[in-house]
Amino acid sequence: MSPKPKILVVDDDRSICKLMGSILEMESYPFRVAMTAEQARRAMEEERFDILVSDIYLGDDSGLHLLERMKCVNADAEVVIMTAHGSMETAVHAVHNGAFDYISKPFVVDEMLRILHRIEEKFQLSRSKTVGPELAENLPKTEIIGATPKMVDIYKKVAKTARIEAPVLVIGESGSGKELIARALHENSARTKAPFVVINCGALPETLLESELYGHERGSFTGATGSRKGLFESAAGGTVFLDEISETSLSFQVKLLRVIQEREIRRVGSNDTIQVDVRLIAATNRDLREMVRTGQFREDLFHRLNVFTIALPPLRDRREDIPLLSSFFLKLFTEKNGKTVRLAEDALEAMKQYSWPGNVRELKNTLERAMTFNDTGVVQLEELEFGEAEDSALIEPSSAPSLDAAPYRASASRARSFPGGEASLDAMEREHIIKILKQTGGNKKKAAEILGIERRTLYNKARRLGIDFRSI
Repeated sequence: MSPKPKILVVDDDRSICKLMGSILEMESYPFRVAMTAEQARRAMEEERFDILVSDIYLGDDSGLHLLERMKCVNADAEVVIMTAHGSMETAVHAVHNGAFDYISKPFVVDEMLRILHRIEEKFQLSRSKTVGPELAENLPKTEIIGATPKMVDIYKKVAKTARIEAPVLVIGESGSGKELIARALHENSARTKAPFVVINCGALPETLLESELYGHERGSFTGATGSRKGLFESAAGGTVFLDEISETSLSFQVKLLRVIQEREIRRVGSNDTIQVDVRLIAATNRDLREMVRTGQFREDLFHRLNVFTIALPPLRDRREDIPLLSSFFLKLFTEKNGKTVRLAEDALEAMKQYSWPGNVRELKNTLERAMTFNDTGVVQLEELEFGEAEDSALIEPSSAPSLDAAPYRASASRARSFPGGEASLDAMEREHIIKILKQTGGNKKKAAEILGIERRTLYNKARRLGIDFRSI
């Protein structure tokens, strides 16, 4: 069993020092108390500490300076900042500059212990043995496919992060497999026998989203004819996966922050709090740091979610996995339809050349479409439809030299999705959505189904990417 981390407590309030001493003694943590910054610096010179718990304002100095000093003497140390409510902005700044977390005074003992236990879990994780590539075969009940070094790193992160209780933020483009990662984290955790609940934050209006997550009381809004449990209650002991967390409002984010900090909720229309026991996994395809910078996402929530991050690579960055993925999906469709089909060599080569702006989801849909209409048992190059067939043109040999003069049809603008194109990710996503909308004759419901997103998410993306439905 790993030794308990040694903790340095710094506060000029004697009652806080006494309380912290009692807490740490009760939990068998080795610790030392300092009431001034000078005493704290001297303690750091005399002993090695793993955790610093410091008030943000000290009579002779600042907790921010002690944070910097602690990181200098022990780069692996973690820092918890204690703050009064009036200095919350400074505490968030401290987290941004390397503190593990902050806690408001007066604090609840259990809340302090939860933070310390999370730090302990992080230390244990860093000391754990590295998991080898064979882990890919040992992850139960998942469909994560890939053998490239980038995916092996993902398997390692999933295996390590699954065992801890801290929130996880999964980042990746649309269709890259974020929900599969969340499911793998759940299935490989101690919560595997409890519910795994998924909610797409971008698919519901805010009032309905709150009702879905927190539940509601009778009469709390029009149509609320009875009390109803929310997903946080229904998922007791399990995992809640919040997809498209970036699509939530700032007011909703405040309430979610409370769930993470206090582990309690209030049903819509009620003043009573209910304790909840869930692990939270959030996902986004947007840059949350940039959203924080522009005021679209709360910085304190970002740092709460960003304890552990798993960044999924887009399919174009792991092209070597395309044959493996293709084989997996063809086998899946064979079992489902009782129809054996394989890919012609030039068809597979074309798939490796294409950049897949819709990622694994688009690859799966492309193969399923080709297999459905194939009667020969071999999918040929001309049977693959990358996007729509309208305004189609041959890909020039310079874009895909291995294809030579094969009758490979793709839209002229889609050619920019192949290696060498300079279009940004947003531009490619915009182009892809417009093509699907044209393909469906402007039917937004069908377009959303093909894209694998909710209709509300389609509207949000259209607004963000400047897509005018009337012009399609």
